[in-house]
Amino acid sequence: YEYLQGTSMASPEVAGVAAMIRSYYPSLSAEQVKQILMDSGLSLNAKVVLGGDATNTDSFSNISKSGKMVNMYNALIMADKMAQ
Repeated sequence: YEYLQGTSMASPEVAGVAAMIRSYYPSLSAEQVKQILMDSGLSLNAKVVLGGDATNTDSFSNISKSGKMVNMYNALIMADKMAQ
């Protein structure tokens, strides 16, 4: 194991959650899955290091469109409600 960060690590995580949603709820559209991913995450109110430079930080909510981290549990609950 090693510590990884950034879009190279985040992208496969989000894609995996999207794949789980689509596998359990194939009737949901791509737009609906995107909305679920954006709305069901966990808000993070922390400073993050930008570009590997410890002196360059910003709030996660400022650098992320949703300001949230993906959360599969919440996403599947929301997908179940949306699919009904």
